[in-house]
Amino acid sequence: MADNDFTAQLDQLHNGEIAELVIHPAEFLEFQKVFQGYQYRSQIEGDAKHGGEIHYHLIND
Repeated sequence: MADNDFTAQLDQLHNGEIAELVIHPAEFLEFQKVFQGYQYRSQIEGDAKHGGEIHYHLIND
């Protein structure tokens, strides 16, 4: 998946268009590079699941 796809998905998550973003182990390193530079990353948290998937969602205050 291209970096801009991850950015678009993070934007969708941040804008409330999607409730959750699931990242699979094979995608993690590429995703992490994009996520570290994402300006709203402090508003998003991830939960590690069994099997290595990480489910990211918007933090609700």
